[in-house]
Amino acid sequence: MKTRFKIWHLLLVLLVIYIGLGLVFHLGWEAAQAECRHVQASRGAFVEPPAFAWPLRLAFDLTYWPIYAWANLYHDGVLFATPCTH
Repeated sequence: MKTRFKIWHLLLVLLVIYIGLGLVFHLGWEAAQAECRHVQASRGAFVEPPAFAWPLRLAFDLTYWPIYAWANLYHDGVLFATPCTH
């Protein structure tokens, strides 16, 4: 019984760490995208609005942040890829 209890605590700690890293990733990516939108607007270029409402963006980022991070690093060489990094 104690072993099962320890396993659940370990899984809970891992889940909290995963969600915490996802939240940090989300906040960093949102900041990078806002900065890119500001740069594009200052140049007079078209600024694409966010595709989804913030709760959906947050849910996707919290869930899939390792995939997004890997894809951004693989394709653009930066952790927070935006249209300004292309």
